Amino acid sequence: MNKETIRKLTFSGLLAAEIILLTTLVAIPMPGGLGFLNLGDAGVLSAAFILGSPWGVLCAGMASAASDLLLGYAVYAPATFIVKGAMAGLFILLRRVMKEKGLLVAFLVSSLCVPAGYFLYEALLYGAAAAAPNMLFNAVQGLIGAGVAYATHGFLAKLLQRMH
Repeated sequence: MNKETIRKLTFSGLLAAEIILLTTLVAIPMPGGLGFLNLGDAGVLSAAFILGSPWGVLCAGMASAASDLLLGYAVYAPATFIVKGAMAGLFILLRRVMKEKGLLVAFLVSSLCVPAGYFLYEALLYGAAAAAPNMLFNAVQGLIGAGVAYATHGFLAKLLQRMH
């Protein structure tokens, strides 16, 4: 293994732990019992910011799905893997296109994968009427995560520069 692969693997492990901790330690059940609110999206977007693709996408999806399993929401794990991976992937794509000037927009727009993805999944499982109320909670969660990730990205960028 080369030095860059070892570095990416190490950061992936640390960021996966961050995602799991942010998701499981701050897990507030949503009304109606369909899922929970958490701060894991901040970790998902941090992983995307730091690792890029494909590492950030895989780290985000796998750690978030593992959090669902740990919290007893196994039924959501497959959707979470896809939704959080898509969120990370969209952020990485938008960041490439928009550069630093559009960084806040990239964080915010990519967070919209959360309400859209979970609405589609819950509509398949429970019907659109049951899934619709959760869109607001999921949007709030995603936007808060995007805000936290944006607020901390400068610190993370400086930390990464020092580690090189």
